[in-house]
Amino acid sequence: MTGLSACAATYPFNTGLADRVRNSPGTALAGSLYAVPPQNRPATAQLLADQQHWVHADVFADRRTGVGVDQIRDLSDGGTGPVDVHLLTAGALDALDAVRRPGIARITFPYESVPDAPAVAEGIRASGISPWLALAPDTSLESCADVLPYVDGLLVMLIAPGTHGSSDPALLSKVRQAAPTTPVGVDGGVGEDNLDRVLAAGATYVVIGRRLFDLTTPSRKEDTP
Repeated sequence: MTGLSACAATYPFNTGLADRVRNSPGTALAGSLYAVPPQNRPATAQLLADQQHWVHADVFADRRTGVGVDQIRDLSDGGTGPVDVHLLTAGALDALDAVRRPGIARITFPYESVPDAPAVAEGIRASGISPWLALAPDTSLESCADVLPYVDGLLVMLIAPGTHGSSDPALLSKVRQAAPTTPVGVDGGVGEDNLDRVLAAGATYVVIGRRLFDLTTPSRKEDTP
């Protein structure tokens, strides 16, 4: 059974939404494994890899939540990817050594509450992995300006890490501001109704979770900014 048919047998995949990202020149789609049940994650990761999309794996400070380190190890050992490991909070940095391994293409870590973000970035890069910086909704772009030269890209969070809900379209101003000089991704609450806005802001890496894998829940309309 191929990755596509295996995943189709266990969990839906929003091909229309994925194609909208694929058809945007220079833009990569990442599917969030956190959005699917643990038992479906291997097949979902294989589907994403087969479709040449990124595999986005959220790691929480509580190892029992989010994507487990063992699952990430299996992905890296099996060559499934590319894999972006997203350490959601400063507490999740405790997992850094465990996920800094061959087969992982990118590690995204939070700016907030990390004492020495440049040192974290340098350590990730020394392992042959691309470091990216994640910015929480309440953090300004200006506050992390000194760290951006040490990372390869910026992930703008449109909702608080680890939460659910509608994204705030006003936060796309960070994407528009950073995009001319820095590769910028967007994570949190992305779906059919705001994808065009996300792409127009200049995002070249789009993380989608529930709307990519759950075709039964309609996305929430947003007010025009």
